Amino acid sequence: MKFRLILILLLLKSTTLFAGADVLVFDDYDSIAKRIIKIKSSIPVEYNQYVQRYINEYATNDNSQTNQLLAKGLYLLPDLEKILKKNRLPAELRFVAVALSNLDARKVSAEGGSGIWQLKYHVAKTYGLKINSYIDERRDPIKSTEAASKYFEDLYKIYEDWNLTIAAFYSSPIDVNKAIRQSGGHLDYWKIHSYLPEDYQKTIPRFVASLYLFTHYRDHKFSVQAFKPIQTDTVAIRNWTTFDQISKIIDIDLEFLKNYNPTFKKLIIPYTPKKYYLTIPAAKTKLFKTLEDSLYVFRDKEPGLVTIPDNMPKSIQPKDTANHLKDSAQANTQDYEVEQEPTPKPKPESETIKGKAQLTYTIKRGDGLGKIAAKYNCTITEIKKWNKLKSNTIKPGQKLKIYVPKSKLSSYKKKK
Repeated sequence: MKFRLILILLLLKSTTLFAGADVLVFDDYDSIAKRIIKIKSSIPVEYNQYVQRYINEYATNDNSQTNQLLAKGLYLLPDLEKILKKNRLPAELRFVAVALSNLDARKVSAEGGSGIWQLKYHVAKTYGLKINSYIDERRDPIKSTEAASKYFEDLYKIYEDWNLTIAAFYSSPIDVNKAIRQSGGHLDYWKIHSYLPEDYQKTIPRFVASLYLFTHYRDHKFSVQAFKPIQTDTVAIRNWTTFDQISKIIDIDLEFLKNYNPTFKKLIIPYTPKKYYLTIPAAKTKLFKTLEDSLYVFRDKEPGLVTIPDNMPKSIQPKDTANHLKDSAQANTQDYEVEQEPTPKPKPESETIKGKAQLTYTIKRGDGLGKIAAKYNCTITEIKKWNKLKSNTIKPGQKLKIYVPKSKLSSYKKKK
């Protein structure tokens, strides 16, 4: 361990780290290493040059973004911690959200992730989040944390190691499984680190750096101003309207509406019989109720915006809404929506399983879809599609259709 630490320190000797206005001398890297080792965490954390790289990004006195991140985190992270603990997960996982998004609920990644947890579309839908043309619940910190908790739980059943679980959370089980194979079957994260796609190698180092930052920011002389949230209230929206309309009529700052209502993707609030709710400053509640009727008149319509005629709620009539709304049978069990997220047309079965052979897997006690997916190098979504499963719930004795490459059929049969 001592030899490894000395090697790490030598690798870091040429880098510069600012704390306050002073440049840290070489001996201070030893202090950082010792602090990380002493952090009480149920998730093993390690100090190395990859972690130091992200500490360098955080630990600068003139970095106002880090000060803002600390202020936001000290306010928001306790709520995430409560949800994680409720789901019997390590509280340290809250720093994965810091690592992936800097707690920016409206962040969208090049890989298609969104929200503070950067959940991808298929993962979010699997765990019950609502996504359509106007709404994206991945941007809701509370709802997305509930979904992320379930995903963490399923991934941990596969790997039984939190570092591998966190790596798979942001990349995918397929990427992590491939890295494990390429490393020669190692299950120590740092031995597969370099085999992961480059964009996903940052997850664990940033996680450790974020954990360190929030534990030891005082040691780097950050002047963190306490985040003082504005007193808010929620109001029901009874018809189509926009953030711009509300901002102008109720005199609410547009940035406030964006920051406190991140789930509305286009800054448009659609109409549904179940109603959507908007967070506004509590001081504006009375004015909102007085001027509410003025909110539902579109003066500058968005090009192509679908609205109900005259902007008034109407009873659900399939003939009137056939082009934009679900039919009445679906409306009994789901929200009344417009412009649903386009879904690709299903391919013929022969095309979706081209080059693959079917085998039947009998579910055993302790099995989960994630574990089975890892075993047969496929995804949870594929297993659910092949077996027309509407949820992740499976039972011992239940039989599943699994499609594997024909060339590997015999080897997979032995795994049954």
